[in-house]
Amino acid sequence: MAAAATKKGPWTEEEDARLGWFVGLFGERRWDYLAQVSGLGRSGKSCRLRWVNYLHPGLKHGRFAPEEEQLVIQLHAKWGNRWSQIARSLPGRTDNEIKNYWRTHMRKKAQELNLFSSPSSSSSSSSSPANVPKHELESMAEEDTSAAAAFGVTEGVKVYSMDQIWDEIAASESFCEEEDDEFKMNIKIDDDNFMHNC
Repeated sequence: MAAAATKKGPWTEEEDARLGWFVGLFGERRWDYLAQVSGLGRSGKSCRLRWVNYLHPGLKHGRFAPEEEQLVIQLHAKWGNRWSQIARSLPGRTDNEIKNYWRTHMRKKAQELNLFSSPSSSSSSSSSPANVPKHELESMAEEDTSAAAAFGVTEGVKVYSMDQIWDEIAASESFCEEEDDEFKMNIKIDDDNFMHNC
């Protein structure tokens, strides 16, 4: 007898209710067994993630409070992308939820604070984004000098965001591709000349 295929895709309300009932019956452990006896046709990992990230009664849902956002910004500046460590400081929020919220809502805010708190942002146009005029950056940097404390920036230390680093990598890769294309073109010309002379 062949094993039944594991169900994938979005969860239904009926599946959520069934999973909640079986978790109440067996507890939050032995997820493979729970998935099997519940008859959901889902993997144990899928059941565990659904419970931990969406159905657990202690979870908060919805937009983050301003205090939570500020705490995430401070902890991200301190610990980086250690989402589970950050989640321990925010009861009711999962590491996955914090990571997704950061990437969709807060990363730009943090980068703006970081840009304005950098001492060299007002004196150098190379660290300024291309779409913001230098005079606007200077005035915004003067308005928000307290943001440096949130990021632990000290005088004279240049801070780069990950987006700035990735932009530099992309720029160097495109330069390499242009050089590579030019090199290939020269080889083709040399090959054509060689074949013509033969």
